[in-house]
Amino acid sequence: MTIDISYLSLMFFIITLIPIFFIMKQLNIHLIKSTGISIGRMITQLMFVGLYLQYIFNYNSSLINILYTIVMASIAVYTISKEILLKEFKMYSIIFISVISPLILNLFIFNILILKLENPFDAMYLIPISGMILGNTLNGVIVALNDFLNTFTKNQDEYLFAISLGATKKEAIKPYMAQSIALSIKPNIASMATVGLVSLPGMMTGQILGGSLPIVAIKYQIAIMIAIFTARFFSTYIMMELISKFYFNKYLIFDKRIKNT
Repeated sequence: MTIDISYLSLMFFIITLIPIFFIMKQLNIHLIKSTGISIGRMITQLMFVGLYLQYIFNYNSSLINILYTIVMASIAVYTISKEILLKEFKMYSIIFISVISPLILNLFIFNILILKLENPFDAMYLIPISGMILGNTLNGVIVALNDFLNTFTKNQDEYLFAISLGATKKEAIKPYMAQSIALSIKPNIASMATVGLVSLPGMMTGQILGGSLPIVAIKYQIAIMIAIFTARFFSTYIMMELISKFYFNKYLIFDKRIKNT
């Protein structure tokens, strides 16, 4: 069983941040306030999450677990929508479909085909796995979408030139889609290449600290990293395909002007 951390010990650990703030002030790094606010929000949010997750885990209602997962996905979509250049309902819908589709597929594979759970909506598995997939998907979608909107709108002349030479829309837009998807998944590729050598991932470390055998923790980590990679890839790919389908008019022209590019 994992050793508990007392609140006093946790407060003592937080005090180690003071030297960092002091050095930041000496170097005129103007991030002291934002860092303090972020740490404060992190502590408040995690404490709050800990309280209601304890209730959710104890109650373990499939309906509540599903609703909570939907709320998590909706918050992810909202977070993405705040960071993108094109803000409208059609884009929000595209993002939601792009995020939720790979999540459902990965949860089905992970909980039913791999773990063979009697209840695939068990809170102990559904919520943590959904959270890890959504957190990584969120970052990937933001990177891919903003890169695509920036790069494509700045290079529309090249796109139109390719169209004028007889290229189809899919052929002309392919380089921009490929660049954005590649940019999105590069961090995952690097992470998978160095895992175990440079770092021990959070899920694996948590399971070992929780008393699981290292080999069991490793198998879980392999599965979740593949799930994260596939979710991130397919989320960006589905999003690009939907943008290609719904954001070009009958003349194959991108029909929105992007501000602040």
